[in-house]
Amino acid sequence: MTNQLVVPYMVLWAVLMRALLVRAQIAPPLCGRCGLKLERSQLGESICRCH
Repeated sequence: MTNQLVVPYMVLWAVLMRALLVRAQIAPPLCGRCGLKLERSQLGESICRCH
């Protein structure tokens, strides 16, 4: 594998792993725009208000 493909491959791997963790409900879903959680897990926690 060439050096030019290493970084895109690692980014793709990280995105797929994050999607699997969210799908398995291990990690919370995050907003793509601001990066905050879409739902509260604790009272008083800040959540996304972009939508």
